[in-house]
Amino acid sequence: MTSTDNRASAADRATASEPATTYIPVVQDAAEPPTTALPPVPGPPRPPTSRPPAQVDVGIFRWLSPIFALMAVALLPIAAATTNLEALDGWGLGRVLSPAGWAAVVCAVAACVAELKSPRPRIPMLGTATGVLILCTTGMPSIVEPVARFATAWLIAGFTDAIAITGHTPPGVDARFYWPAFFAQWAFFRDAGGATQLDTVLRWYPPAVVAVWTIGIYALARSMLGGTRAPWAAAWLFVGLNWIEQDYFSPQATGIILMLTVLTFALGPLATRRTDAAGVPGWPYPHPGAKRTSLVRRWLVAALTPPNRPTLPPRQLLLIYFCAALVLMAAAPEHQITPFAIIGQLALLAVVGRFRGRGLVLVAIVSSAVFILIAGREFWINQLGLILGSGDQGALQEGVANRLTGDTGQVVVKYMRIAMPVLTWMLGMAGAWVYWKRRRDLVPIGLAVVPMFFAAVQSYGGELILRIVLYGLPIMAVLGADALRALVRKRRSLEWVLAVGMVVLMGLLVVIRGGNDSFQVVFPQEVTMYRQVVAETPPGQTISALSRLGPAGVVGINDHPLGDNPKGCGQLASDPARCTEEADPDVVVSFLSVEKEGVYLNDQKPGWSLQALQEILATGRYTLTYQDGYNWVVRKIPQPAAGG
Repeated sequence: MTSTDNRASAADRATASEPATTYIPVVQDAAEPPTTALPPVPGPPRPPTSRPPAQVDVGIFRWLSPIFALMAVALLPIAAATTNLEALDGWGLGRVLSPAGWAAVVCAVAACVAELKSPRPRIPMLGTATGVLILCTTGMPSIVEPVARFATAWLIAGFTDAIAITGHTPPGVDARFYWPAFFAQWAFFRDAGGATQLDTVLRWYPPAVVAVWTIGIYALARSMLGGTRAPWAAAWLFVGLNWIEQDYFSPQATGIILMLTVLTFALGPLATRRTDAAGVPGWPYPHPGAKRTSLVRRWLVAALTPPNRPTLPPRQLLLIYFCAALVLMAAAPEHQITPFAIIGQLALLAVVGRFRGRGLVLVAIVSSAVFILIAGREFWINQLGLILGSGDQGALQEGVANRLTGDTGQVVVKYMRIAMPVLTWMLGMAGAWVYWKRRRDLVPIGLAVVPMFFAAVQSYGGELILRIVLYGLPIMAVLGADALRALVRKRRSLEWVLAVGMVVLMGLLVVIRGGNDSFQVVFPQEVTMYRQVVAETPPGQTISALSRLGPAGVVGINDHPLGDNPKGCGQLASDPARCTEEADPDVVVSFLSVEKEGVYLNDQKPGWSLQALQEILATGRYTLTYQDGYNWVVRKIPQPAAGG
């Protein structure tokens, strides 16, 4: 075998295809000196490589908050079993609540304080402790009482029942039907869930809705205060100062959720600050030695300075605008005055340039105007006094002075209710000063003041003062937490004083919120009795209560009008025989709560409702068909037909 190598060597290929490489000598310019290598110059010292942060040893704090929270929850069934509701008097729930209930309140506060004091607070644990705190304070009546309290909550459940049965609002029944969104919403939920009544929802609605409110307060505090601990303190302060009891099953409870949602958007992702050309917030300070400009000029400069833009991407901003617009449109048919509170607060923020999206103010105004002109036109035409405030008594007289009645317990509790708003506004004003010193911003206090103008433009009865306090409470709680934070930063030893103050505040909350429970508590047998009365009453006949208490109206509003009280009779109990004869109801019912209202609130003698029963029977037009203690029912005796 023969092999032939045809490959050429590298030298042969270079010779054949490329010319030979020629060496070119480097010519040194005589005029240019040779390059001299410079020694390296050491740079700035490099920082040492940062080590990962050491694990913080939380020690016993890891277990303190869970243990206290579990203890508080475990004590609640004991409190429900050992609280004697039959002993309720003018002092309300605070006097009859068992020691287990008070111990649960203390343990709930301890769970919150222990986690907040931890070197590394855990957000899930803080949220759990807050939920336990709400359950042990706001939710204490739901724990120890067998069914929901508040006659108004049962009546609103009756409104929901009316819409669920007929599919529309019954005309001429109640002015609240002009804002039917809440009733229609829960009628839909009831039908979708296949339920026939909302008794369980009524019972647990207050702690559930306050928990939702507290989430909004936490979000507001995160935007306004920052930090990790102060927002939780603001949420707890809101819970402790929320004695107003507008969180029962009602439209205004949902209205507050909508208001907090809009404020969270406006003060959070949509928040802006007016800046100068250099990006410095507020008006520019004069150079050293220059005369300070007048306040009016500084305000004018601040007003004419355009606000900066939010830093969110356009898609996120569009989504937030869309959600905020939906909330504003939903608020219009939800409640009578909540949309006006939202409009006032948004208008203030728009004027001072604190949020971007002034078109939302226009959306809120147009939504409310369209709803009033179309759905509520008849109401506003017939009752212009609600706008002009042409009632006989002012809101302050109706909401405060006329309510200071009752026995010693009732009067003391009502003075506590007056002291709580004073404390709230003192803390809020102190916080406003701290906030001003830190950020030169008075807008938050303006947001709390805006609802006060409702007293000048609307007559909403005695509850107007309560609504004014409630609408301002979220901002005041955040500012109050800012004041307490500044105080603790100066003197750390006051932390334990504030912890004790939190225990006192939550205890007072239980006393104040439960102050009317002697005549607001409802028992299952009363609900059963009223439903049986409705079932046995022919459609079209009126069913009236001796007083506006108890579960009257929970069912049958479509077929059984509640009746109108004649002139001079605020309720049938004012003058039982005369008022009943003039009102001429087909059925009259009374409950234990009616008896206790007369004894502890109206200075009646014990047994007065039974005396009223005898006076009604003495007219000869009614007969007693049911009685169980102070729960009784009388029906009109059928009259023979004329000529029969």
